[in-house]
Amino acid sequence: MARKFLFPFFILLGTFASAQDFTAPEPLGGKDAVNWLLEQEQHFPPEALAAGLNGEVGVSFKILADGSVQNVRVSLPLDPACDAEALRLARMIRWKPASANGTSFEKDHSIMIPFNAKKYAKLQSKKKDCPPLKSMLTPDASNTLYSDRGTDTLATPRIDGGLRQLPNYLAQNLKYPPEAYRLDIQGKVTIEFVVETTGSVSNLRTLNFLGGGCDAEAMRLVRTLCWKPAVKGDQLVRSIMKLDIMFRLDPSKR
Repeated sequence: MARKFLFPFFILLGTFASAQDFTAPEPLGGKDAVNWLLEQEQHFPPEALAAGLNGEVGVSFKILADGSVQNVRVSLPLDPACDAEALRLARMIRWKPASANGTSFEKDHSIMIPFNAKKYAKLQSKKKDCPPLKSMLTPDASNTLYSDRGTDTLATPRIDGGLRQLPNYLAQNLKYPPEAYRLDIQGKVTIEFVVETTGSVSNLRTLNFLGGGCDAEAMRLVRTLCWKPAVKGDQLVRSIMKLDIMFRLDPSKR
């Protein structure tokens, strides 16, 4: 679903000698996924917000062949507190590595993280945050991302019945896209995303394309959910989740 106040996100692409078979690094889920992450997770430094700061922080890093990131650093500073926040945000983004002839390889890359006090304030006035977590556990500060098998307990949606009632929640809140209805499009959309230690979701992407507006509707549904983060040891941790959103038309109502 489109949102009114989106952070502009710019990727500074490098050059490569062989243009036809080269694919530059890109965020998993594309620019929309990064915009959503910034909207949900950016903590605008209070003094910079009060001063009405408007600018960007350049962040450079190396994306390895497996998509992991190393040597994250500020390449274009703005303000010390904003620089630190930009580094934190940049480390949260998941990446598809550069590739040539189908082979992934490591590559230096840069992004710009925007800090616009006016837009941020407007967004916060309209934003619906997840309720504060009631947990005695502390968030993992290492930013490590775990698979569902790498945690002690899975992330669970903050709805009555938890994971067991999730299919019912999705079915009850799904709005069948008019185009998909008209074209008799049915099937499954799989959404992969990260449950952050705050319980919000980030890095959303579709793993298959169904069309007719179903992919956008599946994304909207996942974004409505708040979660209890996964637990590893005695800490709340970031974890990767996948959800299948089913689109089925009722023959009796067609």
